[in-house]
Amino acid sequence: MKNLRLIFAGLPLLLLAGCWGYGSSDDVVLTNEPPAQYEAVIMDRDSFEDAVKVQPQQTMVKAGKIYIKDQLLFINDVNRGFHIYNYSDPMHPVYRGFLNAPGATDLAMRDDVIYLNQATDLVTMIFEPVGTFVTVTKRNRDVFPPIVSPNGNLLNVADNEVVIGWQEL
Repeated sequence: MKNLRLIFAGLPLLLLAGCWGYGSSDDVVLTNEPPAQYEAVIMDRDSFEDAVKVQPQQTMVKAGKIYIKDQLLFINDVNRGFHIYNYSDPMHPVYRGFLNAPGATDLAMRDDVIYLNQATDLVTMIFEPVGTFVTVTKRNRDVFPPIVSPNGNLLNVADNEVVIGWQEL
């Protein structure tokens, strides 16, 4: 019985000895990275709307959805626009140009009419595959919700501004 009392009396001292130095800077171990911080990429509305046009070849930054219609192949470059290819020979697609559309992530096509989501707007345009150019015929503003950051943040901007993406700081 006496031995049992000694064990119970000494046990707290033994446990406290294991805490020696707890909280010192040498003992800190980070198991998770701190959350990433993002900054909104903002364009003024006039520049945003005027930016939709076919340009020469661009380098792919982040490939997104693919859309094929007849002999055309569109590859989304997320929040930048679409790379356009002549797809008449699937083994040898020919690059036709880059449809610049900041904030764009998806499109649909019927006949020669393209329906494009460009950030918050639904844009209707006629595509001329022969000359590789587009004519915007209608723009419906604020049809889609604003683009949120990868960690779920939303930024309220002025009426003359549009969030076209987010970049990590």
